[in-house]
Amino acid sequence: MERGCRLAVLGLFVVHLARADSPDLAPPPAAPAATPPVAGPAPAARVTSRETTLAVVASEDVTAVSFVASHVDALGVYLRSSANLGPAPGRKPRIEAADIAGLPDVHCAVSGGHVLVAVRLGSPADAPLRSGEAAARAWLAAASVAGAQPTATPAAWAPPSLAAEVVAQLRPAMVDLWYRRAAAHPPSTLAEVVAGRAPVHESLLLGRALRRALGPERFAYALVAAARGEPLESALAEIDREPAAWWPAARQSLLDARPSPSLGISESLAELDALARFVHDPVGQGDILLTGPQAARLRMLPALKVAMAERLARLRLGILRQNPVAHNAWRSLGAWLEAYPSATEEQLDRLWVGYENDRAAASRLAAEVEQALGEAR
Repeated sequence: MERGCRLAVLGLFVVHLARADSPDLAPPPAAPAATPPVAGPAPAARVTSRETTLAVVASEDVTAVSFVASHVDALGVYLRSSANLGPAPGRKPRIEAADIAGLPDVHCAVSGGHVLVAVRLGSPADAPLRSGEAAARAWLAAASVAGAQPTATPAAWAPPSLAAEVVAQLRPAMVDLWYRRAAAHPPSTLAEVVAGRAPVHESLLLGRALRRALGPERFAYALVAAARGEPLESALAEIDREPAAWWPAARQSLLDARPSPSLGISESLAELDALARFVHDPVGQGDILLTGPQAARLRMLPALKVAMAERLARLRLGILRQNPVAHNAWRSLGAWLEAYPSATEEQLDRLWVGYENDRAAASRLAAEVEQALGEAR
């Protein structure tokens, strides 16, 4: 440090001598004073937009524009395929993906023939349904404007039902999940679903039940009426004199017809337990619950042989749809049922012990899976 200072002083001294010995040498110009930088205005955020068939999507986040636009496109596909409906005539609604303080997650405003929807995407788990609802509210509001009855408040059943169908277009596996949830829980009342106070799987089922019962043309009328805020009662009256009784039957019919690639863990284990539960009247004094070894010792009863053959047929039909967690237990029970007519009691007992071990292992694995899923949430 001291050596550096001495060198600096020496350098200044040498320059002074050079100026004194060389009168023709002009002194160097003084360095201009440093000007402190002045902070200017922050650059304006760049807004990206994309025009789809149903709406214009805009955001400062390019990824959000693409994400929301894909859901708007999916709604367009659903409207064309299910009700032969297209974009509402007139100005296209605008959807903005932004986190605006003071507004709900999905907010729709209608003014002067313009429709503006603001959507807060939130977490990855929330974003799909919110994007679907934003697309639904944009189309419904635009349809109300085109019908000269502009409103940002459609019938309560329509936005969640359309949002669920949008997600179903892009994520078909969600349909199977929602159907499983619907099968595992008591149905919401028709009044709850129509009022928009039911879980999303109930909204999905209501829309599908309406479309099945009304047909594409009348279903389109129901959607347009919902856009104007009209209640669903007139459409329900076309379907049944007792809509409250029609709804549970229509809902169950959809659940019964669902094509499922595989069952959930709880469903698979429940079906297995039903197959392994032997209720029979061996001595004409009423039905009793038999264990596997007890059933093995009553094989001479013709009715029990027929019942076991029927169970084996049901097992063979359903085993390919079973959840992997329960697969070994299903195979073990199948081996016992196949051996039932001809194996010895000792062989059947060993096979039954194998089944019980596999069933217990399936329960432990199911608990571990449920715990892991709960922690992931």
